Amino acid sequence: MSLFNQLVYYLLIAELSIYLATLVPLHFVPVQTRKTLMNRSHALLKHESIIWGGRIILFVTAGVFFDTLNRLYKIDAELHQDDHDGHHHHHVNAVSGTMGDLQHKARLFYAQRNLYLSLFAIFMILVLYRRVKDIYLHLIFQEQTAELTKKNRLQKAEIERMTLQVADSLTSSTSATSAKGPAKATSTTSLVEEKPVVKEVQLDGEKGEGI
Repeated sequence: MSLFNQLVYYLLIAELSIYLATLVPLHFVPVQTRKTLMNRSHALLKHESIIWGGRIILFVTAGVFFDTLNRLYKIDAELHQDDHDGHHHHHVNAVSGTMGDLQHKARLFYAQRNLYLSLFAIFMILVLYRRVKDIYLHLIFQEQTAELTKKNRLQKAEIERMTLQVADSLTSSTSATSAKGPAKATSTTSLVEEKPVVKEVQLDGEKGEGI
């Protein structure tokens, strides 16, 4: 395996490791902490050297992919050329023919392996980008949900407090009304009792004048 193919191979292993790490549930970590870590990672990835390093790796991976496609095309052309020559040469040694087939199959195998590795590495770059973006959007959604839940709780507590205040005011006004009622009844009864006394005094006065 050449140097560039080894680089693509290690890049694919790193991408798979990162993707598996993103699948680990981190519900025990607070949402704000995870969001802060992602913001710091995003700020770190904006560094110029890291951006150029990622571009170089992407270009190398794309170059390996297109180089492998070119090799597969050449191998396929050589195969057709060998088949065309085989029709004109009937006295070819069987051992050399077998070795040639094995070499051709080995070259074809390595070329297809490099093609799959480079293509899958490019595909995993897109998958990781989408995965990290989805995780960040999910964290924002969780943060907004937590804020709305907190506001709803505060509103419910305020509504309950206002309900208790209204109930207390209604209870106090009812008790005050009930206290005024007996006082009025008592004053009316006293007035009714005083009227016969006044009448008796008037009758006694009339009797004294008659005498």
